[in-house]
Amino acid sequence: MPYSHDVSSDVWVGAATTLIGAALGGTISFLLGWQQVREARRQRREDEVRERRRRSADRRFQAYADFLTRTRSFRNAVETHYSRPGHQPPVSELDALLQSANDASALVFLVVENEATYDGCRSALRALGNARALIHDSKPATYGQTWADLNELLGRATREFQNAARTELGVSGPAEQWDSDARARPGPGQR
Repeated sequence: MPYSHDVSSDVWVGAATTLIGAALGGTISFLLGWQQVREARRQRREDEVRERRRRSADRRFQAYADFLTRTRSFRNAVETHYSRPGHQPPVSELDALLQSANDASALVFLVVENEATYDGCRSALRALGNARALIHDSKPATYGQTWADLNELLGRATREFQNAARTELGVSGPAEQWDSDARARPGPGQR
């Protein structure tokens, strides 16, 4: 059977059109797939950065909380030492609590990301060192004045560190300055 030239060219045009359509469709599919892969990689990188930031904030929060807890434990023991004659913890126990707070500062310096928090930790460590010197040099007759001095020294330095850490970590709430007069006057329901 003879084929007509018109049918033959129509078949070729149809085949060429199909081939071009398939190539164009394949190219578009490839480009869309490539764009989706790029978008997925970008999203993964953003997720990794966000997760790294979250882990960093968690580590800093834990380090700062541990340092504050240990520093306050020392301060509370010092208060007991000066305010409860006869029921005082020994100076060696105070030294151990102070060393514990000092040890906790190592992690703070390792994870700190803010200059104010760094300076606040250094200030708290200086206060701890000064407190140790006052404790070892104080005489029973001066305990009232020594506790007032230590309360002011430790309270102000701890609050400075706390406020800086809260700012660094984006923790909302009041960031009060140390008010020694308010701390000296117990209010209703306070000891």
